[in-house]
Amino acid sequence: MRIVRVHIANFRGVRQADIELDGTVVFLGDNNTGKSTVLEAIELAVGADRLSRTQAIDEHDFFGGDYQARDGEAGKKIVVEVVISELDDQLCTKFRNNLEFWRPASKDVAADLVAAAAPGTKPAVRVRFEGAYDADADEFTAKTWFAVPRNDQGVPQAECRSGDKREFGFLHLRALRTGSRALSMERGSLLDVILRTYEVRTRMWEGLLDGLRDLDVVGAKDPEFGKILTDIRDAMREIVPGEWADAPHLRVSELTREDLRRVLKSFLATGVPGYAAPFQHQGSGTINALVLAMLGLIAQRRQGRVIFAMEEPELSLPPHVQKRVVDKVRDLAAQALFTSHSPYVIEQFAPEQMTVMTRDGTGLLNAARVVLPDNLKLKVFRDGFRTRFCEALLARRVLVVEGKTELVAYSAAARRAASFEPQTYDRLDTLGWVPFDAGSQTAVADFARFFRGLGKMTATIFDQQTPADKAVIVAACDQAFEQPYAGFENLLNAEVPANMQSWFVDWFNGQGEWPPALTNVLPPAGTHDAAFNALFLHKKGADYITVFFEQCTGAAHVPQTMRTILAALKTMAAPPAPPPPPTPILPDQFK
Repeated sequence: MRIVRVHIANFRGVRQADIELDGTVVFLGDNNTGKSTVLEAIELAVGADRLSRTQAIDEHDFFGGDYQARDGEAGKKIVVEVVISELDDQLCTKFRNNLEFWRPASKDVAADLVAAAAPGTKPAVRVRFEGAYDADADEFTAKTWFAVPRNDQGVPQAECRSGDKREFGFLHLRALRTGSRALSMERGSLLDVILRTYEVRTRMWEGLLDGLRDLDVVGAKDPEFGKILTDIRDAMREIVPGEWADAPHLRVSELTREDLRRVLKSFLATGVPGYAAPFQHQGSGTINALVLAMLGLIAQRRQGRVIFAMEEPELSLPPHVQKRVVDKVRDLAAQALFTSHSPYVIEQFAPEQMTVMTRDGTGLLNAARVVLPDNLKLKVFRDGFRTRFCEALLARRVLVVEGKTELVAYSAAARRAASFEPQTYDRLDTLGWVPFDAGSQTAVADFARFFRGLGKMTATIFDQQTPADKAVIVAACDQAFEQPYAGFENLLNAEVPANMQSWFVDWFNGQGEWPPALTNVLPPAGTHDAAFNALFLHKKGADYITVFFEQCTGAAHVPQTMRTILAALKTMAAPPAPPPPPTPILPDQFK
């Protein structure tokens, strides 16, 4: 059993999304690209307890807050449709009236038996959530239906109720901080889910409420406070009949069953003999172990027929525990869906299990599975994942450069130029640009094409090329920047002012940092510009570039080619606002 397709329309920041899933998946992307929104949407459709809340949706759940009918048109609807396939015999029997057939090859659903007989076809159900605003009742409505059966008008007839959804075993864990309510009695807590899974109906509520109604919080235990209450009673008897004026006393009789659900907590031993504390006061390691143990109980009872969705399992956990949590959850579930920003978590997945999410300014969400290009071997991808690929996969924009020197140089130059002229330049990380070292100029186009195919805004920086090679790079990215030199060192030598070159050579030597291997090129043995050029040729300059830009005292010390590129990168990420429309010139009689 697994979710194979999700369709979302008009939910929060997502105007439209169509996402295909194949087993366990980790969703990647920059902040605010819609990863959590997708999991929340799935929960709306197949989460057993979501619709039992007082109000399942509100105006902020509609895309752009647009939910009201206008100009005679119907109000906007939130729509989430989830296809769950690979149902076992038990689920096929239970949902026999709602069955359709998922065709993996064409990624679609068919209802006829002829399609069901095709090779690879798997039994499935489609659950559709619809949320809308009812203007007459002035309230928001939320319903879920099975896609079949339908009436003659094509309207679904079978409501998908909480009991049906529990068969899917979907559980959304909003990070392991879910542990802060794991052993509470709140609806949707892990303990509540376990009780429902094991079909245990607690009988404690009525007896507890009766006992609380008779509990006098103060009474005889506090004579001074009791005297004040008695004085209030005596004063009241002078105004109203005596039998109305019983002594006021403090009780907890206003508590309801829902109040109790929120306030009851389990206590665990603290290591201090005879003293226990609320479980959420335990260490994070204890809470995380508790959460995993409870997930194991749920999976055991359901014989593995569960779908776990977990957000950011890395929070507050050291790397080795992050890996263990991911492996444990994957082992427990028929399908596991994750979001993460941790390289230690993400590297636990094969590339085809990584789905990169991007969202444009219109609310269209794109989900692209990672497919390695032919020239990128899996071993190279894995070996360089933490140092090269992870940050780029999580970024909104990728700047593909041909080597480490450019990677270091443009980051350092952007920081320095932004400190001098923030209206023109900005830090690359502030703009959402992540530099990526392609390793060579011949690999720039391939990696640009790879990241662009994942929905990233992609730019490239490279040394002077032949027209044919340049055309290949230009076609592979959103914006290409050619440095008009045969090497980055030549760019520095040609465009850094001569007085800055001389000053830096003398200063760097005075700091005792000058490489011994280059002593022969120091003045007076050579000129300052020869020494400056030799320094950045030495080890390709990567160790010294940042030091140089940190000593710049104005944007003019940054090479003009670099300044032009940095300004263009800022414009790509944050285009300037269009000028206001001109003020119309009115005829004199209208002035």
